[in-house]
Amino acid sequence: MFGTFTRNAEIDSRKRLQCNECRRQTIHTLEAQCVGRWHEEHRFGAIYGWTEFSLYRCGACDEVCFEKKSYFSEQYDNDDDGTIRLIPDEVQYPPPSSADFAFNTEYTPADLNELIEEMLYALAGSKLKLATVALRMVVEFIVNDTKCAGRGLQKKIEDLHTKGHVDEVQLALLHKIREKGNAGAHERIAMSRNEMVAGIGLVNLLLERLYNGPARQADVIKKANHAFKS
Repeated sequence: MFGTFTRNAEIDSRKRLQCNECRRQTIHTLEAQCVGRWHEEHRFGAIYGWTEFSLYRCGACDEVCFEKKSYFSEQYDNDDDGTIRLIPDEVQYPPPSSADFAFNTEYTPADLNELIEEMLYALAGSKLKLATVALRMVVEFIVNDTKCAGRGLQKKIEDLHTKGHVDEVQLALLHKIREKGNAGAHERIAMSRNEMVAGIGLVNLLLERLYNGPARQADVIKKANHAFKS
């Protein structure tokens, strides 16, 4: 529960956000903002945090979106010079979307859909390091969910090829996603936006081959069997 909740009267801020109406990133103006703060004392010290509730308006089309940004004293990172920087959890409503990075999740597992949504949100917010790692996690989820054999992601991706789900070119590209995902996690090296969009296209092929295509085929056959029996 917040200890204080106040409205910021003096606001003059703009930021680049994904606009669902424009279907691209545009400059948004901050129109209103409230901040809730909390503080708790414990035996080993105090913890604290705050949440910013912000209303933004797109500068290109006037569409409005809402952003919630939460900070917690125990969720932080260190800059290169050693300065502590709190890492916020950010959520945008409605969730950002784009024609450039979209998945067909018609028949995919709910846990995979949740992971994909988190990755797309990171990408829409230009958090390319997080999106890079998340794309690797999406590939890892798929090979695990489809029971690919092998120890480690490299071997499991190879098994996708062995089973005939990807060709040689797709195999090499999936290894690129794995390698760049590793670099994102361990060295904080992000894919470019173009690389992310290309990787998403490749994963979409996997979703079609392993989930959506077979499920649609099963539906068609089921309906056909029912029709010809009647």
